[in-house]
Amino acid sequence: MSVTVSAPGKIYLLGEHSVVYGKPALLAVIDRRIYVKCQSASRRTNVKGQKGIKIISSQNTYLIERAISVFQKYYAIRDIPPIEISVISEVPPGSGLGSSAALSAAIIGALMKYIKNEWDLKCINDLVFEVEKTAHGHPSGADNCAVIYGGLLWFRKESEELKLISSLPQKSYKIPTFILIDSGRPKETTKKMVEAVALLFQKKRKDMEAIMSSQENGTKRLLLALRDGNHKEIVNSIKIGSANLQKMGVVGTNALKIIREVERAGGAAKISGAGGVKKGSGFIMCFHDKSDRIKRIANKFGVSSSPVILGGEGIRIENEEKKIRLIKL
Repeated sequence: MSVTVSAPGKIYLLGEHSVVYGKPALLAVIDRRIYVKCQSASRRTNVKGQKGIKIISSQNTYLIERAISVFQKYYAIRDIPPIEISVISEVPPGSGLGSSAALSAAIIGALMKYIKNEWDLKCINDLVFEVEKTAHGHPSGADNCAVIYGGLLWFRKESEELKLISSLPQKSYKIPTFILIDSGRPKETTKKMVEAVALLFQKKRKDMEAIMSSQENGTKRLLLALRDGNHKEIVNSIKIGSANLQKMGVVGTNALKIIREVERAGGAAKISGAGGVKKGSGFIMCFHDKSDRIKRIANKFGVSSSPVILGGEGIRIENEEKKIRLIKL
């Protein structure tokens, strides 16, 4: 018997960082997924004291082990039966595309189905949020909600106990083609970047509150622009969001050069995720009516670019016949 579960990556259209402070975020899942396959282990292998677990993955094994631990604790399982957990990822780690949430979701979902023969999205979401706390310290909960429920999502954290999650009907929105440019993997972790923004908030509370409020307005404007298919307003909204992220100190020099070039060409661009300043800032979400201009800019800087399809299904159980290529450690 084997079970394969996949979860998509996600992108912040707008609202990263400000979502931690009770402001809304607009997210969408992307057409890149992480697949996890659970099957009987061919031989006994130990993972951090867990007998019988074999992991085949190029991904962060610590995160995988943490997801397994959270699953065991919830179900009060002392020893997991001998299994082999195989991972293949289309979502680059540390890139701002929600790889940690997608990986944790696929691991927990696969274990839930394989071991307990259950499928509970709310439970998976809650458990993934616990894993996210390990990875990011004080996450908003937006990433895990996006990869679990999929589609286009409006998220707002009112408090630790209350989170407003609205799945938006994609047919009501005219989502154009966006291009992702890879500015390089950040040297900093998401947790470090969130902490850096929190420290800046403590030092310049009044200024940061104004930035967060501006980000909220920009996010609302972008939502309306997508509804109306207003490309000019899409550009303006993304520019507002990008400027605010720069003021938060989460955009590195390399990413900023690319963003400025896109803006000079008549488009708009912003980081999507926690960002980074020492080296790369992760993927940059770009929009221009003429997408070939974005590709030319990427070529000029010697970095990769690719179109991304937004929306689609969240976590899912794959057809048993689906074949996935296993990535060896």
